[in-house]
Amino acid sequence: MVLSQVASVYDPLGLAFPYTLAAKVLMRKLCIENNTNDKTLVNSRWDYAMSAESRLEWMDFFKELLDIEQLKFHRCLKPDNAVGDPMLVIFSDGSKSAYGTCAYVRWGTAHGGFESRLVIAKNRIAPTKQMSVPRLELCGAVLAARIRQKLVEEMDYRFSRVIHIVDSMIVRAQIQRESYGFGTFVVTRVVGIQNKTELSDWWWVPSEFNAADLATRITSPNDMVKNSIWKTEPKFLNDPIDQWPLRQDCNLGNDELPDTIDVKLENISSYSKHLRVTCILMRIVTTKSFKGASICITAESLNAAELEWIRYLQRDISDDWTKTFRRLSPEKNEAGIVVVGKRLADWLKVTWNRTDLMLLPNKGHYVWLYLKSVHDQDHAEVDVTLAKVRSKFWILKVRKSISMIRKRGVICRRRDNKCIGQQMGPLPLEQLQPSPAFSYCSVDLFGPLTIKDTVKGRTHGKAYGVLFNCMSSRAVYVDLADGYDTSSFIMVLRRFTSVRGYPKKIRSDLGSQLVSASKELKEVIQNWHWDTIKMFGNGNDMEWEFTKAADAPWENGCSEALIKSVKKSLSLAIGQSIMTFSELQTVLFEVANILNEQPIGTSTFDPNKGTYLCPNDLILGRASSNVPVGHWDESDNFKKR
Repeated sequence: MVLSQVASVYDPLGLAFPYTLAAKVLMRKLCIENNTNDKTLVNSRWDYAMSAESRLEWMDFFKELLDIEQLKFHRCLKPDNAVGDPMLVIFSDGSKSAYGTCAYVRWGTAHGGFESRLVIAKNRIAPTKQMSVPRLELCGAVLAARIRQKLVEEMDYRFSRVIHIVDSMIVRAQIQRESYGFGTFVVTRVVGIQNKTELSDWWWVPSEFNAADLATRITSPNDMVKNSIWKTEPKFLNDPIDQWPLRQDCNLGNDELPDTIDVKLENISSYSKHLRVTCILMRIVTTKSFKGASICITAESLNAAELEWIRYLQRDISDDWTKTFRRLSPEKNEAGIVVVGKRLADWLKVTWNRTDLMLLPNKGHYVWLYLKSVHDQDHAEVDVTLAKVRSKFWILKVRKSISMIRKRGVICRRRDNKCIGQQMGPLPLEQLQPSPAFSYCSVDLFGPLTIKDTVKGRTHGKAYGVLFNCMSSRAVYVDLADGYDTSSFIMVLRRFTSVRGYPKKIRSDLGSQLVSASKELKEVIQNWHWDTIKMFGNGNDMEWEFTKAADAPWENGCSEALIKSVKKSLSLAIGQSIMTFSELQTVLFEVANILNEQPIGTSTFDPNKGTYLCPNDLILGRASSNVPVGHWDESDNFKKR
């Protein structure tokens, strides 16, 4: 009976919503009272009599509902003396009971005044699950945005302006701050508001001027009739707009706004991802939008993100840095970043390595990620990682941090498991006397390596790796042979001589001396025609020398040690993956480049002595394969044509 009576109230425009809200509240209360865990009684509850308390509340509601006849509104929304296009003013609010909105059409009259008429109102009861009032007020703003879209599309009026009014500074600030930095609940609603409205349309007024306040709390018909702002519209609507009690400057901080979230970059475990996330955040802050923030991240934007982090970290450097770090010869460059190595300014201009060394304190997640990214390239020793780091940054007390990274790494702990130390043997003369790169080489083989067919992926074959090592500069060239015959090895040798030139002498092991090689590889090499291989280089004055004893690893120990490094790098790079010939050959070339970036001899720890020396400096002219950053100077001897 109650449901039938409530459904008979026909109010499609919501003109009586301040009072009919009581019916929604009482219906929810009635449903909660009749709710039971016994599924057999759910349907029969509709036939049961309600409690005495509920019966009295419903009787009072229906008695006062008769007084709603006294509430009257203008049927015509346009006054007789109206001139020009109207203005649409939409109020929204929320409370613990409900949230709602109401819209007024404001006309200018021929006498110079203004008149407003209530167009439509809408409210919804608050969810059963308790929500905060700011969230309910935000839901009311979403309802207002939807009402605005419907009125603009369906009404024949062309509105000169649309104004949204709220009495919550929190809601106004959330809409003003876009959608980033909030939780999911707020983000979805703020985005819905921004898609339907403009930020400049939203204003704040004190609560006593918000007409939508009546749509969120139960109001008796008598109170609605007696000069309420619901019926007679807010009085300030009849004044010029410059006299309205409106505000838009609701710049609240993060601490004052609920449902905000902090972006914690400490949770990122990758240096490259750290820079990409920083680029996205910088683009969001610049464009004030999420749209396209993660698209087309360029090298320029990554460099800008890196510089921002460097400026941020250098704020912790003491103000008297010129005195504190005077041994490092510090100065500020054009970008305002403190760099060290001022005495090497002329030398740094002509080198292909970094132009300056940026000073960083040894703290913060950013520094830790950078050190870890450099170390994870090859999981090398502390001095190797330190030399690579100091080709770009000068980080204070960095050796201890690198040691901690190595100790925490599972791969490094597993690789550093040493059983018994060995006595070092005498070094060959070729390793001690100066010579151009790859003048004296040692060659060694490793494998076999499993490869798959390019077309038939399930068809597997075998290949072996060939390593050429410069005995003076420790530079390496690693290639792949696709067969076990003599001609396949000669093809590898031809590729090596085409790229690095013919060496003066090549030192290698005979098949019987390949102690570290597999049994299969030993048998293959023993069947090679070594005379044919040695004759290949005779026309270019290349000499081939073999080690004398199998129990003298020091005679070709430089190659044995580098093969160990190659195998470790391969296990880190591809693991148990099976690749095609070209794919595996590409990986071997990249591994060779990593080995060629390792420093030669002892590393320097003084910025005034320059960066470290590595094999790449001798064969590429720079420490790594990255794009050179030096300066080209025009000369009179070379002119453009």
